[in-house]
Amino acid sequence: MVEINKAFGRSEDVVVCELQGGSALLDLHSSTYFRLNDTASFIWEQLGDGAKSADSLADRLIEAYEVDKETCLPHITHILDEFHKAKLITAES
Repeated sequence: MVEINKAFGRSEDVVVCELQGGSALLDLHSSTYFRLNDTASFIWEQLGDGAKSADSLADRLIEAYEVDKETCLPHITHILDEFHKAKLITAES
């Protein structure tokens, strides 16, 4: 599981296509497609303007949607963990 205060940024080998109800990512290195739901798409979009931690992403999600931090933070860390395992994002030092 990813640390909530560790910052992550997008991998350079990934391109995104906006779809109705989410997004699709293509990992150019592995030629693998990933379909994202609305929440994962929101997180991916937020990573577009620089590396973010799960904690800061939770703050942005709270601003955009009516959700509390205790509810959204586990989902965000899970999504970041999946992105990281798939090498769609990289940990910033």
